[in-house]
Amino acid sequence: MVRKKVEKWDDGDSGKFTDGKRFRLSGVRAPEKNQRGGSTATRSAAGMTGQSKGRVNWTPVARDKYGREVGNMTNQHGSVNKRLIQRGSKNKGR
Repeated sequence: MVRKKVEKWDDGDSGKFTDGKRFRLSGVRAPEKNQRGGSTATRSAAGMTGQSKGRVNWTPVARDKYGREVGNMTNQHGSVNKRLIQRGSKNKGR
């Protein structure tokens, strides 16, 4: 587990850390920003990490075909992955 800071969210399940590394949340499948529900998913993820001023614990588990780290993210409120899944961002179609 590594302490990181989220710079920005690309959509509800992927983004970029302040060190320039791109990430994707494991087990989370949110709509892209330009798809129906995408901006809501992005705001939801950003709100969860915004509660901790972007500071999160990151545990990488793999790399995807785009070279991004795939992993699990937590902050003082618990698992960001689990909370997004509870809000409906499940593995849809994957």
